[in-house]
Amino acid sequence: TMLLVRDNPGYFAAAFPTCEALADRLITEKDLNQIAKTPLWFTAAQTDEVVPPKDYVVPTVERLKKCGADVHFSFFDNVVDETGRYQKADGTPYEYPGHWSWIYVYNDRCETIIDGRSVKLFDWLSEQHR
Repeated sequence: TMLLVRDNPGYFAAAFPTCEALADRLITEKDLNQIAKTPLWFTAAQTDEVVPPKDYVVPTVERLKKCGADVHFSFFDNVVDETGRYQKADGTPYEYPGHWSWIYVYNDRCETIIDGRSVKLFDWLSEQHR
């Protein structure tokens, strides 16, 4: 997602990188300025061991905010089953690997406050245009 946005500024109305996997140390200032031209909504879980947020999404989001990008970030503690179908032996919700934060994306759980109103990811996406 990040490379598509970087290499095609202005082509996409918006993007929603999930478990963003472009290491921040590889994003140059020039790249950052290109990426910042597209509204972005990131989603990740703190327990992601595949692409640790501290090396990937967290510093990138901070840098994008500093350069004035339209950026939002749903950052979950972990990824648990919310359907009630899957539980641990003690009856608590089953915990998925942290890299599975896409579960929250596709279950419409990403939400933030924009201009004083609560907005969900897919509603935000539908409001974007080129």
